[in-house]
Amino acid sequence: MINKDKMLFALIMGCAYALIGVVQTVTGISKALSEACGTVYQEHLIADTLFIPADIIAGLILILIGSVFLYGVSEIRAGVREGIAYVYVGIILSLIFGGIYVLAATGELLEIHLLKNAEYTGWTLLDTLRPEIYMGMLSLLTYLKWKDSFEVGEG
Repeated sequence: MINKDKMLFALIMGCAYALIGVVQTVTGISKALSEACGTVYQEHLIADTLFIPADIIAGLILILIGSVFLYGVSEIRAGVREGIAYVYVGIILSLIFGGIYVLAATGELLEIHLLKNAEYTGWTLLDTLRPEIYMGMLSLLTYLKWKDSFEVGEG
């Protein structure tokens, strides 16, 4: 029997990833269009509050990760036992992309302290916080809680 907690987690994460991905993609398109038209890009309150940068490609990646989680939920609801694998893959993708952005933030931190780059005057750690990082941290905590309950189906 499939654990209902994992299905609920996948539903919440899938919706959150898809929603944040749409916001990130739309703000990225808005920024690109404003730059193409020569107008000033207006920051968005929702994007600023959730530390969502205007990035089209990263937004599409978030939508993809959300789709993996949501497809897992639909498979589990349909009674497909292997649908839980989509939840596991969603967690792995979340950890991979979260790790990539943590490494990028570490690189910026090293550039600030080692190279004394003047471009980063007034930089704070919140300047590198992105949805991939905080959503990845939630997946990491979930993985650490459930790491002993992951199972491999019989062939």
